[in-house]
Amino acid sequence: MIMPLNLEQIRRFLGRTLQDPYGRTFGKVVGISANLRDEVTGVGIEVGNGEFVQCPGDRVAISGDSLVLTPSWKVEAEDFRKEFDVVTRRLKALDELFSVGDIQKDVYEDLRKQHEDAINELKSKRKQILDNLSQRNSTLNTQLRQLQTHLAGNKMLHASGEFDDQSYKAASDAIDTGLARAAAERKDVESIYSYLSKPDGTSPSPSPIAAPVQTPVPTPTPTPQTPARDQVIALHVRET
Repeated sequence: MIMPLNLEQIRRFLGRTLQDPYGRTFGKVVGISANLRDEVTGVGIEVGNGEFVQCPGDRVAISGDSLVLTPSWKVEAEDFRKEFDVVTRRLKALDELFSVGDIQKDVYEDLRKQHEDAINELKSKRKQILDNLSQRNSTLNTQLRQLQTHLAGNKMLHASGEFDDQSYKAASDAIDTGLARAAAERKDVESIYSYLSKPDGTSPSPSPIAAPVQTPVPTPTPTPQTPARDQVIALHVRET
């Protein structure tokens, strides 16, 4: 069981930025809520343009000298995995005990019905998580495509002499970083989607996840004489 953060651990991050697990800045910590046991129950975040959001304390973790906000889709998927693993292990143990006569039939049937009801509830939850993962994958594919397009456009304008070297390099570095971060998140999304989609007798029939966009390996900054390459673009996504 993961212990919740306490106020003593997290208060040093007040007024500082926090990131998502992929290194993207999410916002600035402007408030911390804690219960009477000093366990963090919520974190207030300024995400820019005067907008504020409140995130549950269980989505926040400390990594090195950084405060990290876990995406909601990742928390939902992990909670589901734990619940599903527990209920399936218990059902297996229950069946084994009954098969060797260690549990009376009426008790066995009552316990099995309770766990089967729990699995039925998890089936609908799994479908919703798979839908959320599919939507997130689609969003990331769109971001990657936009970043790739911006990168290609910048290469063209730099090669034509319309962008100076310094500005072009700064923009290209930012786009390359954005591409790497978005691709890393997409890899996690696809991995979790694949895990939750495995047939086990309780899985719904998931809709196909969107086909991934091919992310090019970042290339060195070209000189004005370098011909423009394939198009590319990058967007910054914030998840609340």
